[in-house]
Amino acid sequence: MSTVALSHDPSWPRTGAWPALDQSEVDLALIGIPTSATSLSPTNAHLTPAAVREALRRYSSHIVASGIPGARGTEAELVLDEALRIADAGDVSDPDTVAGEVAATTRVASVAARAELVVALGGDNALTVPAALGVAGERLADAGLITLDAHHDLRDGRSNGSPVRRLVEAGLHPRRIVQIGIADFANSRAYRERAKELGITVIHRDELFERSIAEVAAEALDIAGAGGGPIHVDLDVDVCDRSVAPGCPASIPGGIQAHELRRFARAFAADARVRGVDIAEVDATADAPDARTVRLAALLVLECAAGLAHRLGR
Repeated sequence: MSTVALSHDPSWPRTGAWPALDQSEVDLALIGIPTSATSLSPTNAHLTPAAVREALRRYSSHIVASGIPGARGTEAELVLDEALRIADAGDVSDPDTVAGEVAATTRVASVAARAELVVALGGDNALTVPAALGVAGERLADAGLITLDAHHDLRDGRSNGSPVRRLVEAGLHPRRIVQIGIADFANSRAYRERAKELGITVIHRDELFERSIAEVAAEALDIAGAGGGPIHVDLDVDVCDRSVAPGCPASIPGGIQAHELRRFARAFAADARVRGVDIAEVDATADAPDARTVRLAALLVLECAAGLAHRLGR
């Protein structure tokens, strides 16, 4: 997926050419956390941040409505790259090592101090640990976590299957964790019982057939934000149906649709309590020839920017 073949039209500016983050304050900061070494499934997810940045060049930053589920009377035209100060903090190094994870956490915290919203590009789901810890900083005990994921991620050990358990052990209160999109045949009884014992709120995939995105998002934000601290959102793209996310090793038929994940991303980014979002589990090298999974990940970045613009009244 090369930008060489992309057309040039001065009346159709492309997004993604954001400046490097310096010491100034910005609205949205992008950062790559290319985890992959501890993945339960073989993956080259560490190559995905670069692929997402390239895919961003396929889109403009023009939107014609808020797109916030439940919002009314907000139709407007907006160019995100003009309305928001967006910067790219680059990638952290060796986030799969213990020392590298600590350094990544510190780097995210530094970026979060200068940005209204941090969007972290994975990498497998192991990136959620340094991303969430960095966003929460010294307020981890008050913070909340929302995951869009087919899996509980409560496994033992240190892998992309354990970030939620590791965050709880680090001090995140489990009753301020909401997991949306948990699917049948994608988890075990043991980890389901662990989620119940911890008091994690689980919104099953099937509930999303009956409930609106606005209703689910509002419930999740109220629960995760009950402590008054910052909320981190994990967008694990394998929550999507495998037809739209073939580049996710663990995506299954019957997951949510791309437009649903995009709407959730914009809705959560529109809430001032959300200070961080990560985009996880996309392996750019395993994607379909049309790069649909990587392109979805790029659009999630733009949906977060759109939600943030709504939040800031731009």
